[in-house]
Amino acid sequence: MPGLKGRAEGVTALFPHDVIPTTRRSRSLAAALLIVGGTAGLWLAAELAVPAWSPVAPAYRRKGPADAKVLIADFSDFQCQDCAAAAPLIKALVERHPGEVAVVFKHKYWDYHPHSLTAALAAECAGKAGKFWEVHDALFANQRSWSALGPDAARGLMLAYAEGAGLDPDSVEYCMAYPAVAAAVAADLAETESLWVRATPSFFINGRRFAGSRQLRTLGLKYVEDQLK
Repeated sequence: MPGLKGRAEGVTALFPHDVIPTTRRSRSLAAALLIVGGTAGLWLAAELAVPAWSPVAPAYRRKGPADAKVLIADFSDFQCQDCAAAAPLIKALVERHPGEVAVVFKHKYWDYHPHSLTAALAAECAGKAGKFWEVHDALFANQRSWSALGPDAARGLMLAYAEGAGLDPDSVEYCMAYPAVAAAVAADLAETESLWVRATPSFFINGRRFAGSRQLRTLGLKYVEDQLK
């Protein structure tokens, strides 16, 4: 029968003549191995077909060269205490390895932080005026101050940080009402869902995930050094 012959030839191609399964049990085992091997092959092909993830963000939210050996995607919430703890570590990494380490900031704000969205909008508008990192640093460094205030007072303090960076606070406040600014923040939030980012801060260092300032300080820093070797 042609069908049986074809199947026999397929088995012969995978197993030398002297090890072709001859018993029912060995034939079953061989079939299982073929299935497992085929599944593994399909999984590997799928993995190779998926391009490595890399962060997409406006140029003003990137610090460091585009061809840096190490690229850190920082998913943070401006009102998250652990994000504030991690911010100096990231800044020190970029400064310690100029030209070799770059960071891209990604918004991941939480609804239960009452001022985090306002802070994200303020930073985004500061970025459009070329002062993202100055306001980013001020928001994290003074987090306890504005986090303890009511909505209007917190907003006013954020605008003061923008003014301290050399921006017109009225222009920044006007910008914060633009739908496109809110859409940019929302786009980051949607991306965090696709990447299963469930904690802040979360870092992707050359595509590898690290969560929290403690893990960044230990495993993350070591991984960066290894990548730079």
